[in-house]
Amino acid sequence: MTAEELRTAGVELFGEWGWQTRLSEALGVDGSTVRRWVSGAVPIPGPVDAAIRCFVEKKRMEEGP
Repeated sequence: MTAEELRTAGVELFGEWGWQTRLSEALGVDGSTVRRWVSGAVPIPGPVDAAIRCFVEKKRMEEGP
């Protein structure tokens, strides 16, 4: 997952404002960690990538067609 894919997923999950904080809470990590991922300063770990993709899929399934 790229930093841009992370941003897109975060906005889809939590909206344009405050998504980084809400995503950090959902993942159980510090907000500064999410900001480092978004900036590209630190790679996004595979398990985090998988969790975010699951969150997005679940949300899409709940919203229906």
